[in-house]
Amino acid sequence: MDWVRAHTRELGIGAIVVAAVVAGTWVVSKSNATKAASASRALSEAQRSVASGNLPLAAADLQKLVKSYGSTAAGVQARLLLAQVDFQQGKFDEGLKVLDEVGSAGALQASLHALRAAGLEQAGKPADAATEYLKASEKSELPSERESYKSDAARAYQTAGKKDEALKIWQAIADDQASPLNGEARLRVGELGATVAKG
Repeated sequence: MDWVRAHTRELGIGAIVVAAVVAGTWVVSKSNATKAASASRALSEAQRSVASGNLPLAAADLQKLVKSYGSTAAGVQARLLLAQVDFQQGKFDEGLKVLDEVGSAGALQASLHALRAAGLEQAGKPADAATEYLKASEKSELPSERESYKSDAARAYQTAGKKDEALKIWQAIADDQASPLNGEARLRVGELGATVAKG
């Protein structure tokens, strides 16, 4: 008790500091939750604009959302959707630039690479698209999705004239009896194998 009486001032200051830290943490947490909810609502509105087919309005809504809430999960989704809207309007460079600004997409990393691949394909860069499809395959956690991205990479390589690379991917899928694309892969191996042998 004597120690408590002798250090009352210090204990009072300590209690104030602890209370301030707790209050500050609560305010930041509440602010982040409010920001995330607002970003989610804005994303829903932008998605409605996309669904209605009004791409210029959707792009404007998504750009505002990215500017205000870019660091939130909804902000990352908005960037992906904005890139998709840009691609639909033939603005491939703008869409790819938006994707470059995403940074880490967390659970959406596979989608980020797949979307970048689609943009590169539409921009006439199939070899670069194939590389991105393979990255999407590596990041995907779903086996069927991984196989689908690999097949997309093989098709992109084939479009780019890189038949050997395409054949390697199809052969790996054909060798996997459990792959849902095994039948198609065996067919592609036969077709490409004959083409490569002639070439």
